[in-house]
Amino acid sequence: MTVEGAIEIKESRQIAGTPWWERNLAWLLVAPTVLMFVVFAVIPAFTTIAYAFSRVRMARGGITREFIGFENFARALQDPLVAQSVTTTVKWMLVVTALEVVLGLLLALLMSSGIRGRGLFTSLLIVPIIMPPVAVSVAWLFMYDYEFGIFNYLLNEVGLPSMRWLSEPAIAIYAMMAVDIWQATPFAFLLLYAALLSLPRDPYEAAAIDGAGRWYVFRTVTLPLLQPVLLVVILLRLIDAARIFDKIFVMTRGGPGSSAYTATLTIYIEGFTKFDFGYASALSFLFQLSLIAAATFYVKRVLADYAQPAE
Repeated sequence: MTVEGAIEIKESRQIAGTPWWERNLAWLLVAPTVLMFVVFAVIPAFTTIAYAFSRVRMARGGITREFIGFENFARALQDPLVAQSVTTTVKWMLVVTALEVVLGLLLALLMSSGIRGRGLFTSLLIVPIIMPPVAVSVAWLFMYDYEFGIFNYLLNEVGLPSMRWLSEPAIAIYAMMAVDIWQATPFAFLLLYAALLSLPRDPYEAAAIDGAGRWYVFRTVTLPLLQPVLLVVILLRLIDAARIFDKIFVMTRGGPGSSAYTATLTIYIEGFTKFDFGYASALSFLFQLSLIAAATFYVKRVLADYAQPAE
């Protein structure tokens, strides 16, 4: 017997004498995560797809399902409420994302300029992010109250009449946008502030030697260097804004009427108020497919130049 053969036999005996859990420790460590992923992601996803092509009804014996093909999808394309909710969702995405990114960038530029107390201000700006969205919505709901709210109190103090912030269709959607902007702007600020602090100093020193002004430096140096991070922040905020549900649901339930119905709120109403699970599943499937397609297009077209490996 060769030396190599003897070593292999010895190793195999050592492995055979090792407890099974130690031999499979790597699989055991990832098993809880895999199990949770299957239970809470894979199974619901396949169930939603199956329901999307079915007429689902609640009966005394449980849930019955009847295959109807693309009928739910055809209904969604002809539903005026779905068209309205898509329009509201797109408007919400564009308005809140634009304001959050602009305000976050302005705050990041202010904090990176070397003002005093920027550490304290940065810590205070993080507070809205860590607060639960439902708690934030309830707090702003009281502040928007017609009789006792702080905003109407301030308006009355300067001689202006009280406003029905959440009762007027033309105002309510923008009042709820303000809540989202207040809570999500610090997220954009933190990412952009970190990016600003990591920018190279050489271009700024060259611009200072040439006597360039602040606006010229921002437009020709800061903004191009910051553009990759800025585009990623826009993508993240667009995706998160498209999924808006909690603030609108807590504050107005999509009202007044259905003026503030978004895609996610419409899915919830169809599924858990009207109990039309098949139609709600079809709407959910279309919503996720639209998000994936839009995000893929954004990454391939907008972020394509920054995704290439450096030579």
